Amino acid sequence: MSPPAGVYLFIGPDRARKLQRIQQLERSLGIRPLDRHQLDGASLNAAELMGFCRQQPAESPRRFIVVDDAHRLDAASVNALLESLPRLEPLPCVVLFVEAVLNARHPLQRLTQARSGPSIVSLEEFPGRDAPSAKPFALTDALGRGGVGEAMRAVHEQLMAGREPHELVALVAWQVNRWIAVKRLADAGYTSARIASALGLKDWQLQRLQSEVARRPVERLQELLAVCWKLDVELKTGQASALAGIEQLIVSVCLPPATSEQASGQPAAD
Repeated sequence: MSPPAGVYLFIGPDRARKLQRIQQLERSLGIRPLDRHQLDGASLNAAELMGFCRQQPAESPRRFIVVDDAHRLDAASVNALLESLPRLEPLPCVVLFVEAVLNARHPLQRLTQARSGPSIVSLEEFPGRDAPSAKPFALTDALGRGGVGEAMRAVHEQLMAGREPHELVALVAWQVNRWIAVKRLADAGYTSARIASALGLKDWQLQRLQSEVARRPVERLQELLAVCWKLDVELKTGQASALAGIEQLIVSVCLPPATSEQASGQPAAD
């Protein structure tokens, strides 16, 4: 089996499949969150890019660097990848997301031409396709019911439909925020009619939310909201694996926290 490439050139508009491929690469290369970085090609220069590449991995065999909008990289950055990257040890893994059509003079064409001989470059194409339909509220409905498996399926469908991981985290945060608002207003003595009016909810929507938060302490909801915002920052700065982070968040939202008796292995008192 040939060794893993140093540069993966992902060309095409199918972002959902690109994200799936990223997850496969992370698993196969044993990448941990501390060694994963997501960069913006529109604002990246050669020195910054190579600075990330030269960093020694903290917990993984290699650094894993994803560059979004890589078609906006300048010639100096592309040249640095071709000329300097092969000399680095351990060899980092750089994934370039390219969604624009590359003209003949584009700097990234050097990477495609470099594949003709022994090379650290691997090119993969992701042509457009019809995205599967995903029910927009399937995830929030599953969270309300506490269905971990159902929520995981909804996450997968949303990712396949092209939603970004941080968008799903924002959706979870939105739902938790609604629960907190309903809980606080109820604790403040508001009637159901006043709560519905204050939050702009229909009666059936409020009834569902009230049912969903009945056994969720507001303190726990605030903790979950903090987890959402922390994960959002980690995803945007490349400090967390997208799928693993979202899965852990889903479990935290769906399952009640262990009581002190459960944590110690003792049965709770009747």
